[in-house]
Amino acid sequence: MGTVRSSKTGKVRRRTQEERTADTRAALFAAAVRTIDKLGYAGAKNAAIADEAGVTRGAITHHFSTRAAFMAEVVRWVFDEETLIFRDLMDKRHVGARVSDWPALLWDVFSRPSGVAVLEILVASRSDPELAALVMPMQTEVERTGAANFLHRIGAEASSMAAIRLMVWAIRGMTLGRTFIADRDGMEEAVALLSRVVERAVPGGGFKEFADL
Repeated sequence: MGTVRSSKTGKVRRRTQEERTADTRAALFAAAVRTIDKLGYAGAKNAAIADEAGVTRGAITHHFSTRAAFMAEVVRWVFDEETLIFRDLMDKRHVGARVSDWPALLWDVFSRPSGVAVLEILVASRSDPELAALVMPMQTEVERTGAANFLHRIGAEASSMAAIRLMVWAIRGMTLGRTFIADRDGMEEAVALLSRVVERAVPGGGFKEFADL
C-alpha cells in the first residue's frame, strides 16, 4: 500500500520512500527465511524469494549490491527478530535467570525457520568467500551484542562467554540434527535432558557458576 493511517490523528497519509524501502526489505528478509527453510540455501534463488515476498524479481538486486550482501543482512535481521522473541519469552514465562532455563528457550527460538535459515547461510559461507567475508564479522558482532544484551538479565559476566557459546551451539547443532532425524519429540526430549543435566551440575543456577565448572 502507498498510504498509511496515522495512529494519532486517524488521517491517511502517503508513506515516505524510506518507509516503503524498509517495508520491502523486511518483506524480502522474511521471504528469504521461508524460502531457505523450504528449499535450502542453494534452492533459494533470488526469483523464488522475490515471488515469496510478492515483489518484483529485480527487488533484491535493486536494494542490495550482491546476493551475499543480501544474505548477510538476512542474518542481521534474524538476530534482531530473535532478540525481541527472547525478551518476550523471558518476560512472559518468567524464565532465563537460571542457566538450566536456556536449552528450552534457545530451542524454542533456534528451531524456528529463521534459526534454520541462519545455519544454512553460515554453512554456505564456508564455500563462498564473498559471503564469508560479510557473514563471519557479522556473526562475531551478533555474538558480542547478543551476550551484552542478556548478561545483566541472566547474572552472567563477560568471562561467561564459554558457557554461553556451549549452550548456544549445542542447541544450534541440535536444530541442524533435526533436519536428519525425523523425530521432533525425541529431539525435544534431548533438550529437556540437557536442561536436567545442567540443573544437576549447577544447582545454584547461575551462568558464572556454570562457567566456573
